[in-house]
Amino acid sequence: MQPDNLDPNEMFEQMDFQNKQLQQKNLELAGALTSSGFSEQEEQNLIHYQLETDKILERIEHFLKGDQIRFNEKGAYFAEPTRNVLAIKKKDPESKITYYIQELKEGKKGTEFIKEVLVKLVNKDNDGINVFEQDSKRILEKIKKIKLQDSGYEYIEVLDEDKKPLNEYGVAELMRIISMYVTKETFLSYYDQDRINEIMGDLGDALNKFMYCNYEKMGMDTKFKESKYIMICINILHTIESCYRRALGGNEQENLRTRAIVTQNQGSGGSFGGFPRSSPKKNRWSPFKPSTW
Repeated sequence: MQPDNLDPNEMFEQMDFQNKQLQQKNLELAGALTSSGFSEQEEQNLIHYQLETDKILERIEHFLKGDQIRFNEKGAYFAEPTRNVLAIKKKDPESKITYYIQELKEGKKGTEFIKEVLVKLVNKDNDGINVFEQDSKRILEKIKKIKLQDSGYEYIEVLDEDKKPLNEYGVAELMRIISMYVTKETFLSYYDQDRINEIMGDLGDALNKFMYCNYEKMGMDTKFKESKYIMICINILHTIESCYRRALGGNEQENLRTRAIVTQNQGSGGSFGGFPRSSPKKNRWSPFKPSTW
């Protein structure tokens, strides 16, 4: 309610000031609403993520390598398979290198003897490397010339090659095959149920024959590793089948097309079918009616 004795010029200046304040608040509200929703760039990123195959291939590779899942404060991560061994701890006072040597009992022609294997090296910064058994003998011969200090026994974590079902050749060959099926082209194709069954049947037969003929060359040289033969085949086939299921009847293609249409409509200011929606009719502005400001 404005006083009756207020000058008209002052009244219009005050109303103009209030009007600018309301406009500023409206702009702030509009910015908050825009930032809370999906922008066109965010929608494109979502589509790119939906077609991304790197994560699928990475997960398969970890499985073929025998990596184990661990957890820390940041969440889950993959790590190489390890085991704890009791080792003799020896230090070099000059180079500050610690050597962890494991004692193994071996039998030969009815006699039993102790064999020493170097399993890990740790420098002064606590950066350790695991030593492969084929390199252990060579390093042990060299450190015999060094005066080392015995520091007792200690349980340490070392790589467990026995838990790796495949060697580098086996992992590389299977990943080469899988990468030809887990692709964006597979997601965006059009397949019916019968064709998917034919593809999976042909692939299953070919994969089984390939692994049966080459499983020893691929690193399956123990009973434990051979026991994973069927599991590896099943996991590969199920993963590839899920990719083809996304293309069943062109579902993935249609899903992305729908997203693209929604994105275009959002980018055109809420238009529908290329035509802008009619806005509600506003009342004529009146300086004496605050509802029209």
